[in-house]
Amino acid sequence: MKSIIYECKPLISNRRTIFRNVTRKTTKARTQHQTTKPSDASSKSGAGPAVVADELRALIVDGSFKAGARITERAVTERFDCTSATTREAFHLLEKQGAIIVSARRGARVIAEAYAPPEELFIVWDRLRWLLGEELRRHDASIQPSLPEGKSKKQPSDRLKQIEAQLERLGASSGNIRLVRAMARIALHVAIVAPERLVEIEESLSR
Repeated sequence: MKSIIYECKPLISNRRTIFRNVTRKTTKARTQHQTTKPSDASSKSGAGPAVVADELRALIVDGSFKAGARITERAVTERFDCTSATTREAFHLLEKQGAIIVSARRGARVIAEAYAPPEELFIVWDRLRWLLGEELRRHDASIQPSLPEGKSKKQPSDRLKQIEAQLERLGASSGNIRLVRAMARIALHVAIVAPERLVEIEESLSR
């Protein structure tokens, strides 16, 4: 009997040791869970990249960020309460549209007049506008004047959206989506580097 008790003592001792170790680890884990604050990335629940890109583009077109201006990642994350990853993705979307240029050394910058000279933009626009007319005639369609003539009192960003919507309709009528999207890119450049001439784009789509 004594030998059995003697043999069981190490097992009891081991169980107590294991129990103490488990208790300590559980207590430590609870303490860490209670004292650890969520990271900045998980605590931010702002807008997604597409929304940030759309609103940032409106700010650019409406003049909050002038042509050639630098846009810092920090300014965007603070303004839209989003993560750095969201900001970088928004920059990527805007660069694809042609609103900004992103480089590893200089960061994000709004396109400047030197990058998109207005006179050259309108030379290209007039050529594309002529090609669009030819495509529409080939499809027995025409440009319907859905844009108001003369300078609108709306914000430039709203006017640009109207231009883009008109171009999308013309793309469907002409069967040449690539052509009208190239025109939309030109319109965006004009809205940024020569906003006072956006009316010329509107008028060319109203006749």
